[in-house]
Amino acid sequence: MIVLFIVATTTTLGAFGAHRQWQLQQDLEQRFERTRAEVLEGLKESLAAPAWALNVGILRTRLESTLIHPEVTEACVFSPDRQEVYADVRRTVAAGRPPSPGALPCAAANGRDVLAEITLYPPDNIDPERRNQAIGTAVIRLTRDNMHETLRAAMVQGVTEVAAIDVALILLLTFGLRMVFRPIEHLRGALLELASTHGDHLDELARLGRTEFDSVIDAFNLVLRRLKLIIAQRTEAEMAARAATQTSNEAFAQIQATQAELVEKNRQLEALSKTDQLTGVFNRRHLNDVLTRALERTRRDGSLFSIILIDVDRFKSVNDTHGHQVGDRVLVEMAGRILDAKRATDTVGRWGGEEFLLICADTGLQDAVRFAQRLRNAVSERDFYVTGRMTASLGVACVQEGDTIHGMISRADEALYRSKELGRNRVEYAADGIATMPDGEPRMR
Repeated sequence: MIVLFIVATTTTLGAFGAHRQWQLQQDLEQRFERTRAEVLEGLKESLAAPAWALNVGILRTRLESTLIHPEVTEACVFSPDRQEVYADVRRTVAAGRPPSPGALPCAAANGRDVLAEITLYPPDNIDPERRNQAIGTAVIRLTRDNMHETLRAAMVQGVTEVAAIDVALILLLTFGLRMVFRPIEHLRGALLELASTHGDHLDELARLGRTEFDSVIDAFNLVLRRLKLIIAQRTEAEMAARAATQTSNEAFAQIQATQAELVEKNRQLEALSKTDQLTGVFNRRHLNDVLTRALERTRRDGSLFSIILIDVDRFKSVNDTHGHQVGDRVLVEMAGRILDAKRATDTVGRWGGEEFLLICADTGLQDAVRFAQRLRNAVSERDFYVTGRMTASLGVACVQEGDTIHGMISRADEALYRSKELGRNRVEYAADGIATMPDGEPRMR
């Protein structure tokens, strides 16, 4: 803005100076024309008598009188045929240039010189007939050098004035704008600092003693005070909210811990509700649930499943000989061997006392009998920890149409009873619907 203002001011002053230069040139040109007319008119009256009398002295005196005008540099009087010079005068130095040696009198030297001439006639007191004949010619050389020098000096003066005005404007604007912009810059810095921080540590601005700026500073200080109050209130609210949040988080963490504990307790209770506490396998309650779901599936899609009832041989003698703690140890080892031998789809549980029940999903009777034989071998091939070699009797039954849990368990129990009667350590299966194959393996009718 400052540069634009200075450029506009300089342009305006330059235009005004150019107009003033043009006006001066017009005035000087008019003055030059008036001088030429006055000189010619004066010579026309004053040279008539001396030219008629050929009085050279008076002619020179009259011609010298024209040199009082700075525009006149040379004056001459010629004979009517211009072959003879009656008198001539010239300045010693014209416009700073000496006359050229041997130059013709009253001859133009350059384009800025102007020659003006008049024809001289006899004076009025001479015979009128004779007055119509010319008696000589007066030539005046005028120069515009002085006019150009005046114009040049005026132009230099105008440029100097414009430059001086520009310098004065620059100094004035610099001083004035510094007085204006320094408080504005100070206020701008305070606003930027306020925008980049919370503002609670900023100090209020000092007054400058100038009404225009003090009103703005007072408004800024008022906003700053209100902002500090808002920040203080917000800080207090944030601290209260942070404390409440911490309390809520602690309560929520406690609730989560309690919920996790409850989930774990429920899981443990659920496991306890379906797990035999001694052996770690499923208890009878869970086995009944599994049998119920298996029967429902059989009724729904006709899929087969079988059960294997396992009884530890001579378990009563173990309790009588070694005590119930060793008997419990035998049951735990028996459960472990059954778990090691079972398949992933089988369900193992303690049915009661020394009896274990194995539910074999998607298994027919023949496959269940073969698997039962492997279980029998797994029990009898290794010694138990205290009692040494022990065996088990197994009874197998496969689901039938319209079957029930009681019916399947009864058939498996009957097969187990036969295994005991036939010498123990063997596998028997429910005979309903079964025929013996040629290789001795059971077969469905």
